[in-house]
Amino acid sequence: MARTKRTNYAKVKIWMESMTADIEGPIAGVAIETFQAIPTAALQQKVLAKLTEAHAKRVEREAAAPTEA
Repeated sequence: MARTKRTNYAKVKIWMESMTADIEGPIAGVAIETFQAIPTAALQQKVLAKLTEAHAKRVEREAAAPTEA
């Protein structure tokens, strides 16, 4: 039986020091779970800064793109 094609879906395997996690679901949910698996607050802060920068670049790029009429 054929499966329907999923969109905006992710499947991730995370290896941590004490356990392994298989996560799947909407991309946003998987991103949050993956972020929470980062072992230290200091590293989370560095990753959050990179994510914030990437988001700002996307917002700027989308603002500069011509709008469709």
